[in-house]
Amino acid sequence: MLKVSRETLRSHDANGLTGEVAEEHARGRSRANLSVIAGAVGTTIEYYDFSIYVFLATVLARGFFPSQNATVGLLSVFAVFAIAFVVRPLGGVWLGHLGDRHGRRLVLLVSVSLMAVATTLIGLLPTFASVGVVAPLLLVALRCIQGASAGGEVGSAATYIAEIAPTHKRGFLTSTTQVGTLLGTMLGSLVVAVVSATLTPEQMAEWGWRIPFLLSFPLGILALAVRRRLEESKQFERVETAGGIAKVPFFSAVATYPIVITKVICLSLVSFASYYLVFTYLPTYFQRQNIMSPTWASWSATISILVGCISIPLWGALSDRIGRKPVLIGVCLGNVVLAYPAFLAMSWSPIAAGAAQMILGQLEAAYLAVILTAYCEMFPVKVRLSGVTLGHNVSALIAGGTAPYLATWLIAATGQSVAPAWILVGTGAISLAVAVALKETAGQPLPMFE
Repeated sequence: MLKVSRETLRSHDANGLTGEVAEEHARGRSRANLSVIAGAVGTTIEYYDFSIYVFLATVLARGFFPSQNATVGLLSVFAVFAIAFVVRPLGGVWLGHLGDRHGRRLVLLVSVSLMAVATTLIGLLPTFASVGVVAPLLLVALRCIQGASAGGEVGSAATYIAEIAPTHKRGFLTSTTQVGTLLGTMLGSLVVAVVSATLTPEQMAEWGWRIPFLLSFPLGILALAVRRRLEESKQFERVETAGGIAKVPFFSAVATYPIVITKVICLSLVSFASYYLVFTYLPTYFQRQNIMSPTWASWSATISILVGCISIPLWGALSDRIGRKPVLIGVCLGNVVLAYPAFLAMSWSPIAAGAAQMILGQLEAAYLAVILTAYCEMFPVKVRLSGVTLGHNVSALIAGGTAPYLATWLIAATGQSVAPAWILVGTGAISLAVAVALKETAGQPLPMFE
């Protein structure tokens, strides 16, 4: 909070502010802009790193899990994808502890560094043909490091921005973190699409799949360069100065806010299921169902994600005006009602499939724009990051990492191509029940102390 003397406030110029106060306001706006950019850039690169794995699922299945049954190989790849989500809550607990004990800035630097190193190393891995079973074991280990990093990234970036944002713009500014998640996923889809279109299938299987992973190294350096310029959250500094920092934030959050954490878990279910089905699994689904070629499936995902990136800040700004609760309820209802018809329409034609992906993607974009802001508004400073990351990542484990695997298994078990829709219907119903009972928090100051 800026300290300005009464005399300074009384002696204002024609614009209503002295040069000193105007300069302080300008510096504050500059810090806020840098914070938003740093949060979005870092999250973009994190989710680029994390999502390219699933966009390359069919190629990785042949390289690391060779099998005469293509479905078995693909399920193995998605199983490794799910393992990363088992580690996410552990990473969230560790990084949440660091953030609530030592500051938000430290977590923002650690998370992006871990992700960049792990992703680059995946691009250097030998395949099953070279070292046998060691190859998938190394892949699992590096995916676990990626999962730990992802466990703290989005929550820490959102917490940081929510704490520096003005109350009336908190939804809008915090939503930019989620723009980063979609931009990263879109960048992953775009890079895979370009590499796939440039190389032959043989070149792609032999060495081309490594290119998207190796690009993580220069991108990680860029993210670190931007985030090193950040200042610490003033809210955190005030609580730290007042001696309000918890010794073990994780235990404090679990002991004091178990119901709130449970709400975060339930509200996140439909978000994670939708994100990983709509934006990352559908390209594989379109190929497996012979709806689109690999290149067009990647472009379809890229376009739907781009539209989502554009709309997320608009949904965030809308939540500042009408509240978080109406948006959350509307999206949950949309998934319950529209998921089955959307998957049914995907079998009609490539255009219908792309349109269905766009509709489901807009529902997810609206939800992404609101949920992290709502979560930050539920916890006080000393356990905010621990509470948000714990609830968010437990839900990621339940509904995010398992979604592509479960969708693939459901299709094989039922013989119905529309089976993945029931994942969205079920998770949407659970999240809806919690959203209806949620207390509105928009327009209120962030809680500082218990």
